Order: sequence, then C-alpha cells, then structure tokens
Amino acid sequence: MASRFATLLSRQGTGLARSALARGYSTGAATGNEFVAERMHIKEHAAKSADLWRKVSIYVCIPGSIVLGVYIYGIEAEHHAHAMHEFHENGEQAPEKTKYEYNTIRKKAFPWGDGSKTLFHNDIFNTAASP
Repeated sequence: MASRFATLLSRQGTGLARSALARGYSTGAATGNEFVAERMHIKEHAAKSADLWRKVSIYVCIPGSIVLGVYIYGIEAEHHAHAMHEFHENGEQAPEKTKYEYNTIRKKAFPWGDGSKTLFHNDIFNTAASP
C-alpha cells in the first residue's frame, strides 16, 4: 500500500515538473527587465518617503515640541505665581476649597507616610484625606 502511494506521488510530481519546465515559468507579458524596473522604482520611492519623514521629524516635530514646551512653561509659571499670590494674600494659609465628598474617597491608605497624602502631596495646593 505504501509503495503504491509513493509510486503515485512520484508520477504526479514528475508530471508537474515536466509541465513547469515546458512553460518556462513565463506569464507571457511580463519580462525580467520590467520586474527589475518595478522593484527599483519601489525601492527609490521608499527611500524618498523615508527621507521625507526624517526631515519632517527633525525640522517640524522637534522645533514644534520645543516651542510648545516654552509656551506651556509660561502658562504654568503664571498659574503658579497667581496661586502663590493667593496663598500670601490669605495670611500664609491655603485658600479654602469647597469640600466634595467624592474628591476625598479613599478605600485604603497610601503605603507611604501617614497614608492620607498622595506621593506628590503639596500642603499649599492639596488637601489630605483620611483613609
């Protein structure tokens, strides 16, 4: 049974090989030069596209990030100066905040300090909540 199956496969494989050799692996219209030209065109296009995005990253994104960072720094410095002005105007006390119960919900204590202050707690701007 196994030898009969092997013989059948070898006959089919030989027939496929003969028909492929007879065809010459040609599709008729496309020649080797057209294929190579198309591949070279794709390679050139990819190089131009990569160069474009490299230039966009260097000349647009990096300076844009720097300009935006300076702009935001100015806004935050102004905000901080205003908050410190309110703090000093209140007699060195933090301004009174409206207490909302959902702002201070703690299911368990933080694992540092006394457990009621966040990791970056600031006594001027943040209120401590009990766990």
